[in-house]
Amino acid sequence: MSLHTSGEISVNVDRQTAFAVVKDPDRLARCIPGCENLQDLGSDKYSAVLTSKMAFLTLRFKVVIDVIRMDPPSAIEASITGDAIGLTGHVVATASLDLTDAGEHRTTIRYAADVGLTGKLGGLGQPVFRATSARIAKEFGANLRSEIDREGAARSA
Repeated sequence: MSLHTSGEISVNVDRQTAFAVVKDPDRLARCIPGCENLQDLGSDKYSAVLTSKMAFLTLRFKVVIDVIRMDPPSAIEASITGDAIGLTGHVVATASLDLTDAGEHRTTIRYAADVGLTGKLGGLGQPVFRATSARIAKEFGANLRSEIDREGAARSA
């Protein structure tokens, strides 16, 4: 089963400031709902545990995140692979952030993820996963906006 989610936010900071936030793995991880235990593996690779509540299940994945493209201050792309904890299933995903100028001291950030699930998880039902993915994407956008707003406020002070 494969799912695509995407969204867009606008923030009141220049693109350089916004990119400084999204290129920082710890700050970006704080924006990802259910992301825990981020560990730097070196060479733009990280491990983490991703947790999400879907309908009647709480799913946990041990993943490896590999930054496959970094184009400052315009884009970041990562591949994510991992296995479910306690269930049979595997996740393979790509995630991207694209930043564009939206006027003086304003940036638009488009984010997208393509997620593939295999094993028993892939058969649980697309409607449940689609609704959960949409919720997670919206929460990520709100968290990212808050994180970047904090950076903007700190730089203005």
